[in-house]
Amino acid sequence: MSRFLFFVLLLAALALGAHLWLSEQAQKADFSLRERNANDVRIVGVTPPGLAAQRAEESRRTVQGLTGAACVEMSGVTAADAQRARDAFTSMQLGDRMTERRVDEVTRYWVYIPAAPNRRTAEATAAQLRKQGVAELSVRPDNAISLGVFSTEEASRRFLATLEAKGVANAEYGPFARDLRELVFLVREPDTELLARLALLQRELGGSQLRAVACPVPEAK
Repeated sequence: MSRFLFFVLLLAALALGAHLWLSEQAQKADFSLRERNANDVRIVGVTPPGLAAQRAEESRRTVQGLTGAACVEMSGVTAADAQRARDAFTSMQLGDRMTERRVDEVTRYWVYIPAAPNRRTAEATAAQLRKQGVAELSVRPDNAISLGVFSTEEASRRFLATLEAKGVANAEYGPFARDLRELVFLVREPDTELLARLALLQRELGGSQLRAVACPVPEAK
């Protein structure tokens, strides 16, 4: 009987010792070793409370100033932000309450002879121009004749003057290429919640502006 009690007490002592040892090892364990890609974790940014409060106040004022407007226009959306803006407006599910307008700017001008009625006439005109000393020209697929492309309107006008001095008639200058300058979005009958979303979007799209505008008159069908 005494031997049996001895073994029971021995097992209990061993169990207690194992428990204490495991507890001590757990406390010493470095759980950072279990992290994956620990060096890749970065804090992207934290907005200071003061700046956050300022932005919130600016958004509140924007919404307050636009409340009650029949139509609100967001202008100044650049080509770089065009897709972000379109995605944001798509998520608002405005349907025909939202319209988009593209504003282009001329980036190239050209001097040209307007399109001839057929290729034969265009080629004959080109031959006559070469006789007048106009060496650099090209007949385009629409039978217009390009005499030069320029980065500014003033440069195209000066070149036209030199052609006219050579006796070239019927030459003109005008826009040759246009690029997107900005997109303008118009929203009809925005409520306060929608105005708040527009104010947040404006802040994300640098350079864009929100303003109340008169609603355009629907086109007659």
